[in-house]
Amino acid sequence: MPRPRTFDEADVVARARKAFAESGFAGTSLDTLLEATGLARQSLYNAFGGKKELFMKAFLSDAAEAVDAVESIRHGSDSPIGRIRKQLVKVAVEHGSAQAPPSLFTKAAVELSAQDTEVASTVAAAFDTMRTHYAACIAEAQAAGEIDAAADADSLGTYFCAVIEGMSTLGGSGVPRATLLDIGLTSMGAIPLTDLGRDHLGTGDGDWA
Repeated sequence: MPRPRTFDEADVVARARKAFAESGFAGTSLDTLLEATGLARQSLYNAFGGKKELFMKAFLSDAAEAVDAVESIRHGSDSPIGRIRKQLVKVAVEHGSAQAPPSLFTKAAVELSAQDTEVASTVAAAFDTMRTHYAACIAEAQAAGEIDAAADADSLGTYFCAVIEGMSTLGGSGVPRATLLDIGLTSMGAIPLTDLGRDHLGTGDGDWA
């Protein structure tokens, strides 16, 4: 009869996620992983199968959280255009000057997408879902009369996915909050706002901060 586990799997995955996010898959040795998780070598193999299997659990968890963070743009009491601005400001504040913990999702996307098909497909699906959320928020803003109805919601959704994910990556490299905020608010100039959209943002003087 197998012995009961004496550790919390979610906690182990979270600790592994932090270790992999800091050093990448190749840069995280098995000894480093054992130290980070507190597991014995055999326990790790018995519970997860090995380093790669534990990495994938951690990576998939981080990818799901990255998508969930973007889904929030679809909800809230703010107007749709206000939610887009709020997301831009939030990313600038949270990620400026490398204040946010490193992202395993971003690390794996850069390190492994070209050589691991499972990672590549997960990254592609996550970015597609993020893009869909942004596009849906743009479409909501159009329906609310905040954005010109002739604008291409899918293209703008892709644009904001690229801008916001790029901001978080730049922030992780040490770019300060003020610079990220400038990037984010400047990017809103690509939106063909209606008079109602400008009213909802309070953009009479162009300051959306």
